[in-house]
This record gives sequence, C-alpha cells and structure tokens, in this order.
Amino acid sequence: MMDRNLSREQLLGKINEVSFAVDDILLFLDTHPCSEEALAYYREAAGMRRELMEEYAHCYGPLTVDDAVHDTCGTWKWMTQPFPWQMEGGRCEAMWNYVKRLQYPIKITQPNAKLAQFIMSQYGGPDGEIAASMRYLSQRFSMPNQMTVATLTDIGTEELAHMEMIGTIVHQLTRNLSMEEIEKSGFGPYYTDHTVGIWPQAAGGIPFNACEFQSKGDPITDLFEDLAAEQKARSTYDNILRTVKDIPEIADPIRFLRAREVVHFQRFGEALRSLQEELDAKNFYAFNPSFDMPASCSCPSECGCRR
Repeated sequence: MMDRNLSREQLLGKINEVSFAVDDILLFLDTHPCSEEALAYYREAAGMRRELMEEYAHCYGPLTVDDAVHDTCGTWKWMTQPFPWQMEGGRCEAMWNYVKRLQYPIKITQPNAKLAQFIMSQYGGPDGEIAASMRYLSQRFSMPNQMTVATLTDIGTEELAHMEMIGTIVHQLTRNLSMEEIEKSGFGPYYTDHTVGIWPQAAGGIPFNACEFQSKGDPITDLFEDLAAEQKARSTYDNILRTVKDIPEIADPIRFLRAREVVHFQRFGEALRSLQEELDAKNFYAFNPSFDMPASCSCPSECGCRR
C-alpha cells in the first residue's frame, strides 16, 4: 500500500528510485529477453511507477503529459509542474522514453540514392532536424516563463521524432542498392565513408556542426532565431517536395514534416508574445530578460518560475 502522507520530495525520491530500476531492467531485457525473473521484476516495478506517477500528479502536478489532465478541472497542468532544472536539487525523473512508432508512417518501396542525398539535408544539414532539436532543448534553460520552457521542450522533443523520420526515409531509399546504382547516382563518395549508414550531413556533403544553431541565452534573441529556423526548414521541405512531388510514398511524409514546421512557427510566435507581454514594451530589444531585466512571470503561482 502506498503511503498517502509522503511529501513532494519523498514522492519524487521514490519515483526516481523505481524509475531507475525500470530503466535498468529494460537494458537487461534487451540482452536477456527470455528471462522470466527479469520480466516479473519489470512488471512489478513498472506498475509501482505508474501508481507513484498518478499519485504525484494528483497531489503536485504531472511529471509526464499522460497525466497532464487527471481530473475534471478542465485545465492543462503540464506547465504548472517545474521542469527538472527548476526544482531544488533537480530531483525529477527527466529521462526520455522511446516509443516504437513514427509520427507519420513511412513505407518506401523503391530505392533512390540520388533523392536520399537531397533529403538527408534535413537530417544533418544547417536547417535540419538535429539542429532544431539541439537548438530548442538547449535554449529552454534560460527561458524566464513556463510557456516558453514548455514550448521549447515539447517542440525540441518532437524534432527528435522528425530526425527519426528523416533517418527512416534515407534508410529506406538506400537499402538494397546495387553498386551500379550507387555509382550512377553519385552516391559513391558517401558510400565510401559510411556505406549506407545514416550520418549527419547537408545535401552538399558538409558535415553537421553545432555552430549551425544558436543558444544565445537571451529569450528574445533565441525565439526570433527559432521563428527563422522553422521558416528555413519549411523552405527546405518545399525544395525537397519539388523533387519528389510525383512519388507519393516519399512526398506524403515530407508534406507532413513541412506542415509541422508551420505549426511550430505559430507556437513560437505565441511563446514570444507571452514573453513580450511580461516586459516593458519600450525595452523588447534593449535588454536580455533572463539576465539584465528579468521578466515578471504571469504563470500560475506554483509553476516555479523566477519572479
């Protein structure tokens, strides 16, 4: 039976302990999939974690989006729970959980190394998904209100899923290629270095470099960077679509990814507006609201923001 009198810190401590056990036994099961003892231990630990997470959400707010609406209050509570670096001691279950599904189905039947070279730019190119994810997940630490923190966290996480989608497209376009196809398509230089493995580079062959994205520590600067990044990615997808528009099995997931860039642009615009509303309108571009003149947070009192 669970002790209903646990404090927030005690409950988080128990969640961390059982979550570590779950994560560790998952790794063991990856190499020992038939171990009945390990499977039984996993079931017990996973059930205990689910119970603890539900209790925490009921008392203090959600740790995952699965519990963001856990009662009939009609309020989205995802932003009220502090993020790991905002909590005293940083004690919070912060590990990503992998889900075995693509955000949009991909099933490419005809290999095409030439198209793979174009599309891989959205894996490791200057406006690709790796850069987007690293940009947003890095920038969120210096954001002064929960709306921008949550927006960057959730979009940055989604970009990881888009990186997997692009990797899947490139993989399916390059698997089962003959050496003749590799040579004729101009895929030879890439093949020489990486065979048909997935490696981050732009369509022009330039390797991914962390200098291709910014994390300036100034929320106004970073959010304008993000708005531009989403439009540049949308433009790149437009360019790719012109080359694959007559191949539905490739064009359809690319159109989906393009549509997500448009949505992200909208969400970043709203996050920027929320931050500007907390600043002196005369000083939008004159000061760093995370360093020089901290913004006054309009989030719920329990969000844990700097005020």
